Amino acid sequence: MFRTMLLLLPALVLQAGEPAIPNSVEVRSGIFVLKGPPNPATCVAMKKEHITHVIDLRRDDEPDLDCESESSRLQDLGIHYLRYAISKTPPAADFDFLRSVLRDMPKGSKVVIHCSNGNRAAAAVCPWLVLDKGMPVAEAMRIATEAGMKAPETQEAVRRYLARQGRT
Repeated sequence: MFRTMLLLLPALVLQAGEPAIPNSVEVRSGIFVLKGPPNPATCVAMKKEHITHVIDLRRDDEPDLDCESESSRLQDLGIHYLRYAISKTPPAADFDFLRSVLRDMPKGSKVVIHCSNGNRAAAAVCPWLVLDKGMPVAEAMRIATEAGMKAPETQEAVRRYLARQGRT
């Protein structure tokens, strides 16, 4: 028995490390940051995970933007699609709006937030984690960085917003 468990351990560890939705980080139960737009395999995984909403943060000038196709594909799967374009350095109003969207989601919602590479999507959830879910700033920043927030100017925009809210 011990030998069997020893042989299975690497497979169990490998499974535990794979995200439920490829190329994503679950920043809080049921809230995923996806590093890039969903591809067909991601859509299948989102359906399997019972995702209810997708929030697309890409801007009009981004390459390969096809919101109509993405919206249609997701709606065919029963997933609500919302597009709210934000810049690499989101102003306070963008953080306010996205916090309200996440706060106002129906109970039991499961959400995927994405941009072109995860930077803005991870930044968008960071203030929500701190201000609405009570997570310490350092932990939320660490999770956001793991989820894709890499640009220094984006990190600074998040820090400025949190500082204005009295959180440092």
